[in-house]
Order: sequence, then C-alpha cells, then structure tokens
Amino acid sequence: MAQQNPHPFIAATTTDKIFGCIIGSALGDAVGLYTEFLSKIQSKRAYPDRTFSLVEPVTRIFPDTHRLQFPPCSWTDDTDQALLILLAYLHLKTNHQSTIDLAQEFATRLKIWVARGLPALSRPAFDIGMLVNAVASNPRYLDDPVRCATERWIKSDRKAAPNGSLMRTHPIGVIGVNLTEEQTWRLSVLVGVVRQLLRGQIDTEKSLDAAIERAWEWVRRQQEVMNPGNDGGLSERQIARHLERGEFERHVYAQSLDELKLDEEGKIGYVYKCLGSAIFLLRVAIRRATRATLAMELALKAQLFEKSMVQLVMEGGDADTNGAAAGALLGAYLGYANLPSHWKFGLADNEWLMGKAERLAVAVGVARGELKKERDEDAHGGKK
Repeated sequence: MAQQNPHPFIAATTTDKIFGCIIGSALGDAVGLYTEFLSKIQSKRAYPDRTFSLVEPVTRIFPDTHRLQFPPCSWTDDTDQALLILLAYLHLKTNHQSTIDLAQEFATRLKIWVARGLPALSRPAFDIGMLVNAVASNPRYLDDPVRCATERWIKSDRKAAPNGSLMRTHPIGVIGVNLTEEQTWRLSVLVGVVRQLLRGQIDTEKSLDAAIERAWEWVRRQQEVMNPGNDGGLSERQIARHLERGEFERHVYAQSLDELKLDEEGKIGYVYKCLGSAIFLLRVAIRRATRATLAMELALKAQLFEKSMVQLVMEGGDADTNGAAAGALLGAYLGYANLPSHWKFGLADNEWLMGKAERLAVAVGVARGELKKERDEDAHGGKK
C-alpha cells in the first residue's frame, strides 16, 4: 500500500537510497568490467595497486578484445537490461498504463535491445548472453515470453542457472518500495531485499537473515516457480531439487568470498555465486556499520562502498555482474551520498542515469515532482 505524505526527512533519505541503488549498481558493473572473466590471480597481476578511478587519471583497463569494445568508464549489458525495466516502468506510468503490463513491456524492449542495443543512448548491445539471445530471438517470444524462456530452460535439462536473472532486477525493488513484501516478490523473486533496504527495514544481520528466509519460504510455496511449465511428469523429489536447501545455504550464508569461488572455471555465471557475493558484502557492511560509533560510522560509510566493491571485483570471475548485484544492495543500504565521487562523477552517461533515477523516485511516490512524458523512454528511444 502506498505511503501517504511521508515526512520530508524520510522521503529525502529514501530518495538517496533509490539513487544509491540505481547508480551503485551501474558503478559495480562498470568497475567490475575491469576484471570480468579474469581469475583472481590474473586480476591481481593486472591491477596490483587494487585501485580504480573513473575520473582523470582514469585507471587503464586490461586491454583485450572484450573490454576494449566498451566505451571508457561505461557500464555493460547488465545495466542496459536493468534500464530496460526502469524505462519500461516510467513509460507505463507516464502513459497511465498498469504495471501489470511491465513484463510484456520488458519483453518488447529486450527483443529490441538484442537487435539494436539501447536506443535511448544510441548504444549498441556489446555483450549478449547466449540464453538471452536464444530466448529473445525466438519468433514466438513476444506472443508468450514466459513460455519461451521456460521451454529454453527445460531444454537445458532444467539445470541452467545463469546470473542474468539477478543482475537486472534491482529496479523492481525500487518499484516495490510502497508495495507489500509479497507483491514485490511477485514482480521478481528476491528483490524484496532491495525494497526492505530502501524502507530501512534491514539494518541488522538478524533482519537480513529474516528477509532471506521469508524469500526462501515464499518461493517454496509457489508451484509455478518450483515447477516452471507445470510438468506433471516430475516427482515431488525432482521438483524439490530445483531449490536445494544445502546449495542455497552454502551461498547466502557464506563467511567469505573465498568460499564462493567466484572465479571457478566453467561456473562463474552461476546465479548463486552472484547472489551469495552480494549478500555477503551487504552482511559485512551491516556488521561494520552497527559496530561503529556514530562518528566512526559517518567516516566508515564514505569508504565502505568502494572498499567492498574493490574486494569483490578483485576476485575476478563474472565481476561486472557480481558488481551490479552487490552495488545495488550496498547502494540501497549506504545511499548515493556515500558512493565514491571518483566513480560516480566519472561514470559515462552519469547525468542521464541520475535523471532517470530521479524520475523513478517521483514515479514510485517517494519524491515530489511532475512526471511528464520523455521521448527516450518509449521502446524505440524516440528514434523510430
């Protein structure tokens, strides 16, 4: 249920957290590109001083064909796909359409993105994942996107678990800031954590663990999530294996990044590695902040985002995606004010992205302002 006329201080704090979530994720993505696909050892060799700057002098990126295709200091496909959701939501709001249509609107934009990139910024799609490409290129995709995605998953023997499902969904946590927890989960599973961070409801490890456990229990009760496609030929045991408790605990309750083996060969894109690393960094940030005095906390928060993200990306692996997910959670917890200046002011297209974050805060009823249509928010970026 929407909050009515929140106190100005509460609204300002929540707005700062929304900005932190959106910009923080893009920063994690951009800095993560520096070590994406490298091993931990290779990352250490490439960046021995463990420092990154997106303002002059900009940290020189490891020169290979993958990294050099991206514009300097820019985000990757991870943030592009998150923006498809954000722009779709703003388009629906300014055209007075129901958010029930959000999934279909996203599907339309994803198909356009695979073909043309992000029209709003005239930015090509630099890195299209195999699964996304296969699903979005299906001729029947726009008729039934869920069915096409489910069929592709079934073809993988129900074992495909890529992290793309996590990297793009943080805007839905913002969209759900004034919804109930269950309504937010129905929009996208597990982004309820973002929602609760924005509302200030996760401020201790205990409250974080409680949110994780509620998400687990909710998923277990959803037949369409546990058994996509409603395959009547599967036994209860086979269905239960789609959500193994031991595997879940091993990642979301990891005590170190080393435990997660983020650069493990052949497995770097596993969704639980991404989720586990984001939860771990959030857990450590909460732990440090709650143990600090007020004076120490103010100084600590100003450094915590950067230190945490550097620790993460220096593990290598799918560092941009891990950075995007962790950056969303840490940004929502710490707020935009505590994001490092030499990152946020050097990020490519940062003013445009900040403008969209501001419009999102207005659209969800947290910030005041008039929400008029903007051409670059339609599916073709106003360039059709």
